[in-house]
Amino acid sequence: MDEAQNTAGAAEKLRSYFRQAVEHQKKWREKAREDYGFYTGDQWNSADLGALKEQQRPAITINKIKPLIQLLSGWQRLNRYEPDFLPRTAGDLELCKVRKGVTKFVFDRNDYEYKESRIFFDGIVCGRGWLSAEYEWNYESLEGDIVLRRLSPFDMYVDPEAREPDLSDAEYVCRAKWVTKEKIKDVYPEHQDAVEAFARKYAEDEPPDKAGAESLWYSRETKKCRLVEIWYKEHYAKTLYILPDGRAAADGQAEAALLLAGARQIRLPLTKMKFATLLGDLILEQGDSPYRHNDFPFVPFIAQYTGECEPENDIQGIIRSLKDPQREINKRRSQSLHILNTTANPIYWVREGALPPGDFQRFKDKGAIAGGVFKFATEKPVREEAAQFPAALARMEDVSTGDLRQISGINPEMLGEAMPSGTSGKAIELRQRQSVTQIAPLFDNLRLSKKRLLYLLWGEPGKPGLIPQYYSEAKVIRITGDDGKPAFLAVNQPEVDPAGRPTGRILNDLSAGEFDIVVADAPSTPTQRIAQYYALLEAVQAGVAIPPDIILEASDLPQKEEIRQRLLAEQQAALQSARQPQPGPVRRAGPPGTFPDASAPLL
Repeated sequence: MDEAQNTAGAAEKLRSYFRQAVEHQKKWREKAREDYGFYTGDQWNSADLGALKEQQRPAITINKIKPLIQLLSGWQRLNRYEPDFLPRTAGDLELCKVRKGVTKFVFDRNDYEYKESRIFFDGIVCGRGWLSAEYEWNYESLEGDIVLRRLSPFDMYVDPEAREPDLSDAEYVCRAKWVTKEKIKDVYPEHQDAVEAFARKYAEDEPPDKAGAESLWYSRETKKCRLVEIWYKEHYAKTLYILPDGRAAADGQAEAALLLAGARQIRLPLTKMKFATLLGDLILEQGDSPYRHNDFPFVPFIAQYTGECEPENDIQGIIRSLKDPQREINKRRSQSLHILNTTANPIYWVREGALPPGDFQRFKDKGAIAGGVFKFATEKPVREEAAQFPAALARMEDVSTGDLRQISGINPEMLGEAMPSGTSGKAIELRQRQSVTQIAPLFDNLRLSKKRLLYLLWGEPGKPGLIPQYYSEAKVIRITGDDGKPAFLAVNQPEVDPAGRPTGRILNDLSAGEFDIVVADAPSTPTQRIAQYYALLEAVQAGVAIPPDIILEASDLPQKEEIRQRLLAEQQAALQSARQPQPGPVRRAGPPGTFPDASAPLL
């Protein structure tokens, strides 16, 4: 009975977690869905469309937001930032190179660059993108591997009290997914009867879906259940005793005599990460986190965030502040088209009875069409010129377009639009840099997210990440060498002496060494590398002495490693030739017993 009560209490606690997170993010989700709609061109609300239809006016959509978002997304794809590992001791230098290679291996296997661009796109559209870093077992191949996966922003729910963008102060994070009951029963066959009872209960008791409302556990419309995976922290304390000699002893390990001698007691607050899979009031799975880094397996990217406002106003991307100018453009363009439609043809005044009924109808149908020829037996109708199209409407649209660029931080130079003739390249570059400065926080936040991912992969002292935890056996992996070509690296290999006996050491041990994780400030994309290469060439032309091998290293020539080896070989040969002793001059010998004549010509 007590166990059943404890289980029910735990389920209710987890249900309350999810319910609070859903309620807290309800308004944000509504605005975020509207943000995606504005990107795809769904920019009119139903009330405005109904009013225009009733007035027989057109509803025009001129989507000027989409190219701005595509430009930012393209900028990110051309300016990727590489991770790096800095050694803390001289002995860790080679291990840091190994870690960089292994990280590249994991990224390549998961198409990380594409997924990073996806979460960046999610962030600039709706405000938040998500990535998961987990270890998954493949029951077909009977092997497991590290999996990096992009998650939908609408599947993730965070503790309402969390304020830090890296989830460091969050008590729980939920990942929810709508799935069929058949799929749930396939994954959890031991709960088949309970899952069937759950679906039957909620199909009868759960209120139907409504506009603006969100069902928590069951959707009558799609006949799907909501499966909720909750990762949450459990807090506990551990007692330590600091003995008089400075040693620390855990609770129960210190001897009574030493305690009486003046040992100090310290109570340490600790946290353990746990997870549970919830279906309504049914706990399908629960336990401690399988990951030794003891952290959430999720990486958020937030484009713009302060942490001090309600989420619907605080967590937002670029589109949120562009919607009003975009609405103004659409309404003004629709009004302009309506004016053109209603004023394109002139108006004629005809005195009643002046034309026979047949002639009047014929003139009414064709009289306003250019090129029409009519014969009048009576007085000619009087033409009234149509009103001129208001030029102010066109000028106001230019103002709205300028608002879009000013708010987004994207100027014409960044869009690649033509500049006035005579504009110097330096002025264009300066304008481009001003735009990049305004959008720099986006990329700074993306680097922070990438750094968090690297900590999940590698961990920190006492909390190993996924790579040292699961890549613990000897294996050979493919990496990209210093020359840019594929190479193979053996990790976690036992060292043997020349006689074949094990030495007890591990070569390229992924769990050893100390290092700091950084994300490079300089982009490593081909575009940036080419720019740096030409900068070196300009420096050489200006008289700066730069070694040829440095210039070659900055290039993207496919045979640069072979060229560099030949240059080094020629330099070494020239150096050795310069160090060899040269033969001295040979002089003619004089008669026996005499010294050579110093003034004699050399042979």
